[in-house]
Amino acid sequence: MIELASFQFDFEVSVSKVLQSHWWSALFVFAFPLLVMYAYSDFIRSSELNARLGWILLIGGVAYLFRHTVLQKLLLGVLFLFVLSGSLDILYAVTFGGVFTSASFEAMALTDASESWEFLLAYASIENVLLLLFYWVVAFYSLKRILFKAPERKREKVFAALGVLMILASIQQIHQRGRTFDVLPGFTGVAIDYSGAHESIEVEINARKELYKTKAFTAQKASEAPQTYVIILGESVNRNHLQIYGYPRATTPELIQHQAELLVFDNVISPFAQTHPSLNVALTEADTVNKMSVHAAISLLGGAKKAGFKTWWISNQQPLRRPSSAIASLADVEHFISHDFHGVEVNRYDGYLLPSIQKAIADDAPHKVIFVHLMGSHLQYRNRYPPEQSVFKGVEGVQAYRPNPSSRELDFINSYDDSVRYTDTVLGEIFESLQQVEGVAALSFIADHGEEVFDSKDFKGHGPDGVTRHMLEIPFVLWRNEAYQTTFNATDKVLQQQLHQPMMLDDYFHFGLCFMNIESDLLRRDRALCFEDYTPKPRMVYGKDYDKELK
Repeated sequence: MIELASFQFDFEVSVSKVLQSHWWSALFVFAFPLLVMYAYSDFIRSSELNARLGWILLIGGVAYLFRHTVLQKLLLGVLFLFVLSGSLDILYAVTFGGVFTSASFEAMALTDASESWEFLLAYASIENVLLLLFYWVVAFYSLKRILFKAPERKREKVFAALGVLMILASIQQIHQRGRTFDVLPGFTGVAIDYSGAHESIEVEINARKELYKTKAFTAQKASEAPQTYVIILGESVNRNHLQIYGYPRATTPELIQHQAELLVFDNVISPFAQTHPSLNVALTEADTVNKMSVHAAISLLGGAKKAGFKTWWISNQQPLRRPSSAIASLADVEHFISHDFHGVEVNRYDGYLLPSIQKAIADDAPHKVIFVHLMGSHLQYRNRYPPEQSVFKGVEGVQAYRPNPSSRELDFINSYDDSVRYTDTVLGEIFESLQQVEGVAALSFIADHGEEVFDSKDFKGHGPDGVTRHMLEIPFVLWRNEAYQTTFNATDKVLQQQLHQPMMLDDYFHFGLCFMNIESDLLRRDRALCFEDYTPKPRMVYGKDYDKELK
């Protein structure tokens, strides 16, 4: 009986020591919001876990060195601020099933006090309240009972040194990468990142508007016939996964159904395996040869606007992305649907763009250019389409770097192919809307870059390091109605002859002007695929000749 009582006493003492340890406080403050995020969110950045683990080690280590009362209060203040930040992370995860992004803050910026109050009333729930109360009570109890101690054991001294190293590493990462959300977890990191990014984007937006006003250039329509153009910018689309390009899986049934109305170009690549630099040269007169600063380059949207077209920018991407946000600011109608979802990427499928696209197509303006920026097949692939629209389950039709891909590899390949098929579904809906248009109607579908999905090596994703041809080979598809083929017969005939011509996406600016039959002093005939005097140039990608080294 005495032994049992002694054991119970020792156990209670041990538990009490654990709960008074600064390690327990740091662990709970950072880990509990993460557990809630994992429980309620389908997508969490890997940097989120890394940042929280890093801060647990940082706080746990430096706490051994904070012997002075003032320093200890400072440390408690830091933990208290993270409790506030964690509370917002919990609320957001439970309410929206996601994590904070730049679009979350953009949506907040567009919300007034009345809307905010309505929002709180609409989303307040017992679940939210109970989770927050639990978090606050345990966090308050833990912070109140912390006992600080000097490092005595060898492992405690090691942790203290590790804490100092984590501080130095955090400073270096923020300074070198400029991405605070990779270092500070949750709301805090994204809020700081948003503040800096928003200011720099505002500078870019103002500069692009000023450039459009002050730069002397000409642009006019070749015909006054009613015209509607839709330019679809896909995301991470490897054309080798498209059925219409010979892939054995039925990933593009809509494109196949409309094949008689399509021109399918099979030799087009992106000059970059990254969105930002790719769109810099695809959507402006800047390119890989002239090395023009994108800040001094007129955009394709600007050229269309100058020619008298009403312009739209409808996007499922984040609103603080370069260069799309600055280019979009010139549009007569600008809509980022991430605002409607408060920035959450889960369940924010490209199909949600369709009502806005259909409204634009039906607009009574006689001359329209509608830019549509998809999320397409961006990681995580399974988040890019409704689960009920998943089609591919087995290994049939898969073309991987090895005959028998692992179950993990197969899951990624299948979800990628499902995302491609969903993009095809969205394209099919847009085709249907365009077929109702009276007058000239045409659509261009490209992607910013491709994607390696275990096609040629054990890797999924894209980037400049270890680039493969699958990261560069993109779809380039044109749909046009009979009115286009009749009105711009000469252009259409040349296009039909150019299906196998080598082209790089940095010539898309010139192609776009030519395709929409906009006459401009910015247009170079030798760079536009729809002129007979188009002349292919060497396709250099990250210092390598694509046709000789990567193809």
